[in-house]
Amino acid sequence: MQQVSAELVEWLQNEIGRGCRPEVLIESMIKAGYEADFARNVINASFASLEALEGKRPNVLGANLEGTLKINTDPLPGNFIRTSDRDVQVLLNMQSPRIMLFGGLLSDEECDGIIEFSRAKMARSHVVDSDAGGTREDEARTSTGAAFQRGETALHTRIEKRISELLGWPVEHGEGLQILHYNIGGEYKPHYDYFHHDRPGEAEQLKTGGQRIATLVMYLNDVEAGGGTIFPELGLETMPKKGNAIYFAYGGMDGTLDSRSLHGGAPVERGEKWIATKWIRQHPYQLT
Repeated sequence: MQQVSAELVEWLQNEIGRGCRPEVLIESMIKAGYEADFARNVINASFASLEALEGKRPNVLGANLEGTLKINTDPLPGNFIRTSDRDVQVLLNMQSPRIMLFGGLLSDEECDGIIEFSRAKMARSHVVDSDAGGTREDEARTSTGAAFQRGETALHTRIEKRISELLGWPVEHGEGLQILHYNIGGEYKPHYDYFHHDRPGEAEQLKTGGQRIATLVMYLNDVEAGGGTIFPELGLETMPKKGNAIYFAYGGMDGTLDSRSLHGGAPVERGEKWIATKWIRQHPYQLT
C-alpha cells in the first residue's frame, strides 16, 4: 500500500503554494509512479484541508461572477425548456456543482451539417500554453479540431441563439464553436476549462472576454462504445447521444472554483466521436 511520505508532503506544500492546479499535480504523481486513485485521493485531501484552513475555496477563477449565468428554470410540462425555435428536454439537473444534461438540443440535420462544414478545417487540437502564451500540442488531448468565429454561418448563428436562450446568457459572451473529432483511443484527460490568472500565458487569455465560467458540450454523433464525458470527483459519466448536450459551470458566484468541475473525455472504444464545444465568458468576447 502506498503511503504519504514526508518528502511527498513537502513537495505538495511547495507545488500548491506556487499555484499548481489539482489536475496537474495528479498527473505529476501518476508519472512519478503513484497509483491514479492514490494520487487523486491525496490531492483532493490536500486541497480540502487548504479550504478548511482558509474558511473558503480560493478564488482561483480571479473573478466575481455575481449576476452571471442563470439557466432558464421555467420548464414546460414534461421537463422541457422552450427556446424560440426548439423545445429542449432536461434529462439531468444537478445543483451543486451546476450540471445539466439536455436532450435534443440539436436536430440530426444540424449535427450532420456542423460535421460536414468542419471537415475541411480539421487540424491537431492544441491546449493553451500556461507559461509562454499561445497554444501547443499536448499528449493529454488526442483529437483533431476546427475553431469557428461566432456567427460564421447561418447554422452557427441559429445554434448560438438557441444556446443563449437556453442558458439565459448573451450570445456575445460565448466563444465561437469549437468542433472536435476523436478516433478510437482518442481522449481528453481530466482538466479544468477556466484560465489560471496567476499564469502568464493563461492570464493573456483573460484580456478578451474575461474568465471562462461554464462549458456546453454538444454531441454530434452516436458513439458505438466509450467516449463519455467524465467527472472524476463525482463518479459521473454522461454518454454521447446525437443531439444531446452536457452543461457545467466551474464554481460559485464569488469566483471560487468547485474542484468537482474537473472533467474529461473518456477514450473512444469503438467508432468515432464528434462534439461541438461552446465556452461561456464572463464578459463580451470578441476577437480583433
